Amino acid sequence: MMLVLKIIATSLGRLLLYMGLIASINHSEIAAMSEVSDTLSRSSSTSEISEEGCQIDRFTLRSESMQRDIKVVVVLPPGYLHDNDQQFPILYTLHGYGAPYDTWAQMRKLQQQLKEKPFIYACFDGDIGSCYIDSTNKINVARETDKGQVEELQLSYFRTFFFDEFMPAIDQRYRTNPDKRGLTGFSMGGGGSLTYMLDQPDLFCSVSGLSTAYFNFDSTESRLSNRLAHYIGSKEENPEAYERLDHYKAIKRHLDAGTQLPPIYQHIGTEDFLLEENREFNVFAEANGLDLIYRETDGAHNWAFWHPASVEVAEFHWDHFRQ
Repeated sequence: MMLVLKIIATSLGRLLLYMGLIASINHSEIAAMSEVSDTLSRSSSTSEISEEGCQIDRFTLRSESMQRDIKVVVVLPPGYLHDNDQQFPILYTLHGYGAPYDTWAQMRKLQQQLKEKPFIYACFDGDIGSCYIDSTNKINVARETDKGQVEELQLSYFRTFFFDEFMPAIDQRYRTNPDKRGLTGFSMGGGGSLTYMLDQPDLFCSVSGLSTAYFNFDSTESRLSNRLAHYIGSKEENPEAYERLDHYKAIKRHLDAGTQLPPIYQHIGTEDFLLEENREFNVFAEANGLDLIYRETDGAHNWAFWHPASVEVAEFHWDHFRQ
């Protein structure tokens, strides 16, 4: 009888000990473990090695501000895979209106530059035409190339996403050099690069654009005024937003405040429908003493121009990453 009671007491003690261990894990610790697991599942990636020796990572990043997942692709230079301690400059690459989000990741000529110019570059899906701003209205995010897809209205906060979610996530996941950041984009993405730079110019050491679409709401050449009306209302309804987003006025405000803006590179094809808009910006830049390299060469508003032009984009940013 005594032996049976001893066995029961021992088993009860072990049960109480087990229950005590479970109780010692508080709710915050459980929540933290759940959050880590959730983040890992959201950020699970697929990787491939390109013919140029670059690692290309694809994953989705949860945007809490927009309450949806955003597609991301990161291209790592060959040297990243062989040096576990080095930090690398990073170039943020923005796509144009309606273009595939990973257009820059498809540029083999750009990847060929990364062996001698080892920097990371990263892209994200800015929807069909977000203009890379925080919209006050829900906008259509469905791409024209998505067969059978109906209009899909979603929150669009791509200014908040870039600074508060995308940049920190890439810094956490990869060995980026926080003092060597650049921005580039084509078409709408070129305008987005200027918008981001003018928002926080101290974060970037260089900015560039191919076939850039500018925010210049006092010009008849600007093609974006009508489009923005769907996102933030008309200029009459929301004059403060237009004043804030206008590239020309933002540059003037920085110059009046004595802000040192990073060097700018702009390249446009002579058959591009945005040619006059780009020439207008070049005149403005020269008149206001901006550090701008401006180029016109043969080409139109298409991949055949942007892909080879990416080589000089890499050269421009690398010159400033090395400084």
